[in-house]
Amino acid sequence: MPSAPSSPADHDALLQALRNLSAIRDPDRLKAAITHTLCLLGGARRCLLVRQQAGVPLIEAETRRAGDTDGPDDTPTSDRIASAGELAGATLSLSLLHQGVQLGWLYLYYETAPAPELAHLAGQLAAHAAVALGNATAHAQLLRENEQLLCIERELRTSRELLKQGERFNHTGSMRYLVREDLMFCSDELCRIYGLAPGRHCITYDEFAAIMHPDDRQEVIDTVNAAVAMGGTIRVEHRICRQDTGEVRYLSGIGKPVWLDGTFVEYMGTATDITVRRQAEYAIRAAQIDMERVSRANTVGQLTASIAHEINQPLMSIVSNAGASLRWLDRPTPELMHARAGLRDIITEGKRAAGIIQGLQNLTRNAEPSFTRVNLHALIRHILMLSRSELERREVALNLALNPVDVYVLGDLVQLQQVLLNLVVNALDAMDAVPEKAGTLNISASCCNEQRVEVRVQDNGVGIAEEAMSRIFDAFYTTKDDGMGMGLAICRSIIESHRGRLRASAAPSGGSIFSFDLPRVP
Repeated sequence: MPSAPSSPADHDALLQALRNLSAIRDPDRLKAAITHTLCLLGGARRCLLVRQQAGVPLIEAETRRAGDTDGPDDTPTSDRIASAGELAGATLSLSLLHQGVQLGWLYLYYETAPAPELAHLAGQLAAHAAVALGNATAHAQLLRENEQLLCIERELRTSRELLKQGERFNHTGSMRYLVREDLMFCSDELCRIYGLAPGRHCITYDEFAAIMHPDDRQEVIDTVNAAVAMGGTIRVEHRICRQDTGEVRYLSGIGKPVWLDGTFVEYMGTATDITVRRQAEYAIRAAQIDMERVSRANTVGQLTASIAHEINQPLMSIVSNAGASLRWLDRPTPELMHARAGLRDIITEGKRAAGIIQGLQNLTRNAEPSFTRVNLHALIRHILMLSRSELERREVALNLALNPVDVYVLGDLVQLQQVLLNLVVNALDAMDAVPEKAGTLNISASCCNEQRVEVRVQDNGVGIAEEAMSRIFDAFYTTKDDGMGMGLAICRSIIESHRGRLRASAAPSGGSIFSFDLPRVP
């Protein structure tokens, strides 16, 4: 049995062993080195390093001297559970305690009882091993934490870069507005949108207000002040004049209040450059206006004969009255009273013809909608006047049912005329498709309640096929051979812009019913 080191060489071996243990930073390697050193210098036949895991002893390291075959030898050490026999047979048990933390236990097996010197040496080695193992464990934990911090830092950098790229792709900048300090911190993309100087990410609210378009500035300031006063959400759309180029851009901004310990401290928000979207909206609106005008002109063209007849009537009356007035004036004794009556008729018929022409000009003019108070009954009668000759030519019977009292709606006169004219022309075409049946056109206007009025146009024509009913209002869908497929789509768009709804259904006795409702006004 080896004895305790007493010579200088033995002391050197002990010090070298301690230095070697202190130099190892990997806890797993250190545990194996501890059991190996204790077997070597402590004279043990076998050494186990055991720790408790959920109350069960787990062997983490094990060293045996050559020729020792006791116990299992085919299971990885770190996966083995110490049996009661292994632990009970240990001659020497040493605790690995470091700074009040139990790191494990060392169990040393001897062929005979160890000498006191060896037990003392083993205790010294165990005490130093506890310190080395504690330091190695702390070092490993620090490395893991550093690695985690590096991962978090990489993820944060990636996230920030993704945020920058996302803001750049979506033309959306972010900001923080510190209310008390009156400072606004802008992201890179927001600085680019505002046209700020490179590296300048902080501006005052007055500087922000100076960027706004003069026509929008006061409205935005009032909106922001009202929201700040109550700590509410800010939602604004406005124009800016970029600081670098003076270019006008359209922005949509939103700011959410941030509360800290019950105190409103700042706003976090975004501003999106919607210039391209606005320009597209304006282009679409201009195209829609052009399409409405073309549709109106096309519908009016289908009633050319009827409109010509309506204009021809006052013109014939004018010519007739003019001839009669001349004859009254050419008499030996001029009949001034009859001449004046003829001239008054000329004026009346001239105004009537001018009114018809003006109405047609309005229908074919490309103009922005203008909402005014419209007499719905007068509008219906005007459209029927334009189509009266066409009704007579096609031998279509007209049934008109209007509310006893005039009803008024708020809308654009020309657009509402377009809707009604289109529905009347469609009804006439539908009845033309059934020549063997006498055509009947029913037009009614009735009050649904005190708030709304409904207009119905019913024909007894060919009707709408069931498969076409769901698509009848789709753009470019038509059942006519020469149709554009835009008339009903435009009509629905117009009625919806008037806060109403256009509907289509099959008439019980055959044909179709088109109806729309509108809000009433006094």
